[in-house]
Amino acid sequence: MNRMMFAASVALFVVAMAPVAQAQMPTWSAEQAAAWKVVEQSWVDDVAQNGKWPTNYADPQMVVWSSEFAAPRGKDSAVRWTKFLNGQSKVIQYELSPQSISLSGNTAVVTYALTIVNQRGTDKPDWGKEAIVETLVRGEGGWKFLSSTSFALGK
Repeated sequence: MNRMMFAASVALFVVAMAPVAQAQMPTWSAEQAAAWKVVEQSWVDDVAQNGKWPTNYADPQMVVWSSEFAAPRGKDSAVRWTKFLNGQSKVIQYELSPQSISLSGNTAVVTYALTIVNQRGTDKPDWGKEAIVETLVRGEGGWKFLSSTSFALGK
């Protein structure tokens, strides 16, 4: 009887854990992991508002485009707008959910979902969800952002 209970418990555990295992971060190569690490660190620096994003992360030819802007922008514009926006609000919580990393030579295309909560002064926190596609290029200085495109996933 104890063996049957144990076997049933193990079977229930395996069935219950199956969806969790599928939701885990995929197994990546060392190159994919290195590209993802740069994306994660760029968010740490962006949220810290320490001036490193996008200045230290962007390729000189970087192009960014999101729903907040009417047209794609270059690196200099991204730096100016980041400084301005940092003075307007702060990120109080965020989570990155990686979806895929495709590599070809020294180019990586990284897709992920972002859940973010911003707050301006004492206003009610504003929740957002975005899908982000970023292209990174690898040079002597490591991975740099060549392009970044994002779009809202709704509220």
